[in-house]
Amino acid sequence: MTPEVLWGVGALVLLAVMVWAATQYHRRNKANDPLTEAATREEYSHPDTYPETRERLKEHIRPS
Repeated sequence: MTPEVLWGVGALVLLAVMVWAATQYHRRNKANDPLTEAATREEYSHPDTYPETRERLKEHIRPS
């Protein structure tokens, strides 16, 4: 294969991945955003106890 064909295939794969990522971001459940923020704060504030907290926070996740 010539390099031009590989560039074309690579560009198409990149475009497909970008479309998939944009679709996933658009379809996320925005009600989970505050829960995600709380989990992130907890992980950085108390990294030793975060695994237990994570399990407790998982119970509140709403499916998308």
